[in-house]
Amino acid sequence: MELNLHLLNPEQRQAVEHIDGPLLILAGAGSGKTRVITHRIGYLIDQGVAPDQILAVSFTNKAAQEMRERVGHLIGTSLSNRVHLSTFHSLGLDILKKHIEKLGYRRTFTILDQGDQISLVKDVLKDLKLDPSKVDPSDLLFLISRAKMAFLEPSKMPEFRYHPLMPFAQKTYRHYQAALRGLNAVDFDDLICLPVRLFEEHEKVRRRYASHYKYVMVDEYQDTNHTQLMFMEAIVREHQNICVVGDDDQSIYAFRGAVSGNILQVEKTFKNTRVIKLEQNYRSTNGILRAANALIANNSARKEKNLWSNNGDGDPITMVESKDEREEAEYVAAEIEALRFHLRLNYRDFAVLFRVNPQARLFEEAFRTYNIPYQLVGAAEFFDRKEVKDFIAFLKACLNPEDEVSMRRIVNVPPRGIGTQTVEKISVWAAEHQVSFFEALKSVSAGAQIDGMNHASHEHLKTFIQLIENFHQEFNATTHISQSARSLLHELNFVDYLRSAEKSPKVASRRIENVQQVLASIAQFESRAGGTLDGFLTRIILDQSSASKENEEDAVQCMTLHASKGLEFPVVFMVGLEEGYLPHERSLVNQAGIEEERRLAYVGVTRAQKKLYLSLSAERSRFGKKDERSPSRFLSEIPKEMIDSNMASLNPKLREMKNDLNLKYLEAMRAQLFSD
Repeated sequence: MELNLHLLNPEQRQAVEHIDGPLLILAGAGSGKTRVITHRIGYLIDQGVAPDQILAVSFTNKAAQEMRERVGHLIGTSLSNRVHLSTFHSLGLDILKKHIEKLGYRRTFTILDQGDQISLVKDVLKDLKLDPSKVDPSDLLFLISRAKMAFLEPSKMPEFRYHPLMPFAQKTYRHYQAALRGLNAVDFDDLICLPVRLFEEHEKVRRRYASHYKYVMVDEYQDTNHTQLMFMEAIVREHQNICVVGDDDQSIYAFRGAVSGNILQVEKTFKNTRVIKLEQNYRSTNGILRAANALIANNSARKEKNLWSNNGDGDPITMVESKDEREEAEYVAAEIEALRFHLRLNYRDFAVLFRVNPQARLFEEAFRTYNIPYQLVGAAEFFDRKEVKDFIAFLKACLNPEDEVSMRRIVNVPPRGIGTQTVEKISVWAAEHQVSFFEALKSVSAGAQIDGMNHASHEHLKTFIQLIENFHQEFNATTHISQSARSLLHELNFVDYLRSAEKSPKVASRRIENVQQVLASIAQFESRAGGTLDGFLTRIILDQSSASKENEEDAVQCMTLHASKGLEFPVVFMVGLEEGYLPHERSLVNQAGIEEERRLAYVGVTRAQKKLYLSLSAERSRFGKKDERSPSRFLSEIPKEMIDSNMASLNPKLREMKNDLNLKYLEAMRAQLFSD
């Protein structure tokens, strides 16, 4: 293995060559942090550290996979495969699979997704005789999740002390936790909370992991919450060989429980921490970076950085105010076509960034009008669709028939005469006889009497049980999981069921296509990793976007500012830059909220590589009425000399000329394309 450290800039090289003791790498936007992390892993191994003693933690499976590929390219796959490159949640899951019985759970536990969690909260509300239509289960689940991320009960959360739902959240929390235990299930937050509990209650287990992982790296450290900090601190407590990489200026996930103070307090958390700043940007022009630096300098709670690049000054930033939101969308569509026509760009080179998803609607309309292909990123969660969840539940039940959540979901899919009331009666029977839900189903199929079930339903249930048991054996024996999954779909007559359940052939076809996409995802997973069904299901639980089709189309990317983090585009349009949108009206109650919104604006600005547009409207329609808008305070924080003075003008004639000019480019191009 040979590492060429001469390709690194001086600060990057210093970070790579730091071995022992805590290290904070303040990595500004586009400063090559992934290169530093991968080279540091290679350097540690080159210095004699065993690969399996290195733990590198990121937040998404996509980031972990990218890191693995780059480390493999650097040091070879045989060595990189021995390094533990993981997400927080997959690391927690690995630990729980080995030790969850020490916490009183059975080894074959189930992980609930958000939809299952909400259903469980609804059941808890009914048990407490609370009306789910008056007490929103999603709001309660949000409070419960935030409390878990802080490793507290809801009533101990200072920021929610006077929340109107707090009494309900506290009461629901305890019953919800008991219900999880009753199902032998955990939720997503438990994948972090339970390992922390395990380490607190079983010192021998903690020391086992602490002695095994002698060097720990954490990416995107600014996004960690309190429990994740406790998790990592428990592993490095003795040796303190922790390297955290992040940018406090890009901490934008407070609504998910991220604590920006974690990265600001690293030097207090880990004594004798060395701090290295990565300020050279490899993404953007200096004009864009100067605007970003000027903007974020207005935040007080930050570590000072000054981004710069060797990419030249580039074009000035374009700021334009439209008459209303419809004109704004028309302008963006026309400008995209003009730039694509003149600069020979692809549609995928453009991004439209907004604060909240509803802002996308008019841009979608404008793009459809001009036949501009676009993708709305994160608009629909593939694994939240009913037909997808149903088929995934079949796969889970075949893998683990003791998964009560999945079994209850599919016992009457397709319909076999086992309605909701009958399912509840079977659950009661299972509790009375102290057996699992699956054992109760088998007993009923074998003749145990349940009120409301006729002979035909008994026979259908018997066929269902046999199918589950047959495929349980098959999935545990086969190395061709995609073939077995396809056979399961066929045995269920699932396609015919979806076709008959929908009046609209188009809707039925779309639902069938979604299930076929699951099969395609399994086949892709199998071909890449040669994995098991358990591996596939674990992957989609931990990162549900991992199995969905990646966008390879040439399309304009439309997304929220939050979703844009980590991405980059040659041309970026930041739209809706008005008070109430950015900063969002909910953030205006305190300085911390405004500073987080400014960080969000900073993230948007630093996504642009070559051209940046800042767009706002003079008025917008809200609730059927015209609402006059005020420019975002963040616009005034960017020095005027960095902005295109022509486009900064609000002269209506100039705006109309600009729009007319772009529409002419559009029509000229369309004429070229359709001239035959």
